[in-house]
Amino acid sequence: MVCKNKVKVKDTTTGKEIEIAPEKVWPLAPKGRKGVKIGLFKSPETGKYFRAKLPEDYEC
Repeated sequence: MVCKNKVKVKDTTTGKEIEIAPEKVWPLAPKGRKGVKIGLFKSPETGKYFRAKLPEDYEC
């Protein structure tokens, strides 16, 4: 499921900051602790996938 809300992240394949919607979002949390949200993005220039941390208040 592709999310519709765009977020500004740094594209690790090109080094540029872009505004893009993640293709997949999942939480990463150690047992009993507060976690973070991770998003899977596809670079529009290179076509390669990369992961980036999302804001805590991000909703898909």
